[in-house]
Amino acid sequence: MQRLLPGMDFIMPAPIVILTDFGLQDPYVGIMKGVILQRVQTTLVDLTHDIPPGDIRRAAFVLWQSLDHFPEGTVFLAVVDPGVGSHRLPVIAESQGYRFIAPDNGLLTYVATPKTRAWALANPAFHLPMPSATFHGRDIFAPAAAYAARGVPGRAFGPMVPSLRRIPLPAWHLEGQHMLYGEVLHADRFGNVITSLGAFRRSGSDWMLFPWPEAQTQQEPIYFTPAAVRLTDGRLLPVVRTFADIPPDETAALIGSSGMIEIAANRQSAAAMLGLKPGDPVVLLSAEAVNDTN
Repeated sequence: MQRLLPGMDFIMPAPIVILTDFGLQDPYVGIMKGVILQRVQTTLVDLTHDIPPGDIRRAAFVLWQSLDHFPEGTVFLAVVDPGVGSHRLPVIAESQGYRFIAPDNGLLTYVATPKTRAWALANPAFHLPMPSATFHGRDIFAPAAAYAARGVPGRAFGPMVPSLRRIPLPAWHLEGQHMLYGEVLHADRFGNVITSLGAFRRSGSDWMLFPWPEAQTQQEPIYFTPAAVRLTDGRLLPVVRTFADIPPDETAALIGSSGMIEIAANRQSAAAMLGLKPGDPVVLLSAEAVNDTN
């Protein structure tokens, strides 16, 4: 997709947002950018290159977390590809007004909807000559992102892919209207523990709970006042408003910037303090549920 700038009579290529697990120690990200810039002059945004190696689930969450903060038409180039060189397909997908260049390995699970369309990156006209078996980011995905930013339609890249591969959705189960069961997803670099409990959005003075990923459910949001998170050892962590509300050497929960419940400590690593790891079960209690337990 391309954008017509207000007051101008020319088309500007779409920006390209890049997400990888390559890190920055090696030249791989820079090489991909070079391939793109040989084909289109556009804005390149580094979303992150610090996804843990091969962690498709973490990359899928980061895509979901970031989507709404970019203009419609943005091209997301997402390369977390432990199956590079295997039979997994490289694809271009269109979903929610954005375009995605990625391996079909579940990375697009949280951003795909029933209306998502995808095509295989099979046309060699949009590859580098003689693609290697180990660096599809350079040879297939980067040139495809450049041509996508220039507005080449999805059908030009190859045959339509009838369905995308999906990874299992995180645990998310609402019991009544006062207890939400979920799991630990991961910890960020500050040691804040991100859970699948959410997503929450403000509605006036109240909180509304939206099942997520929203694209995977038809449920309507409900009013839910988060009050405490219960860990497997029975410990209750109160839900507070900010990091500063957490006393020193203690942990608590709060609603993070993505609307998900996070478990945090004040200037310390909650992940280290509590020993929580991905997949550990957690339960969110509403104010009514907490009162019932007292």
